[in-house]
Amino acid sequence: MPAHKLVLDEVFEQPFKLIAIHSSVEEFRLAFQLNKYLDLRLSRSRQDIDFQMEDLKVLFALYEFEDLQKYCRYFLVSNVSKGELASNASQNSFFGYEEPAFKKLYLMPEFKQVDFFLKIEEESEMLSEKVLLKKIKEIPQVSTAYSIDFHQIKSKENLIFD
Repeated sequence: MPAHKLVLDEVFEQPFKLIAIHSSVEEFRLAFQLNKYLDLRLSRSRQDIDFQMEDLKVLFALYEFEDLQKYCRYFLVSNVSKGELASNASQNSFFGYEEPAFKKLYLMPEFKQVDFFLKIEEESEMLSEKVLLKKIKEIPQVSTAYSIDFHQIKSKENLIFD
């Protein structure tokens, strides 16, 4: 009897809405403003998103809110994190020690210009992206916001928060 081989070519992907946000404020201030303008209750997750990138443990701040009436979940995640590089102390450094060096790392490397992502998982198509974008753009601390097409995202696995 011949052996049967099953090959999984593509992982099942559940589409979600992804909004890119450009803002220079800290993530907790942006979460507060999104709560105010979008009538949400985003709160800091018990655990941040952690990755091992380039021999560094990198943490990305994560805020979440589950809207039970609209059957959707909101996630606000920072796209930028700073990982500390291993220091090489030398005798030529000032006062005999070297300041730690940091490297900027990205949750979604293909969108390096984006500061934050608002991911929306919903069971029904009740939310209007245009209305959400309009409200987000009204926030004074937000430079711009736009929707990202699900099929353009190369690193979808970085947006799995469960």
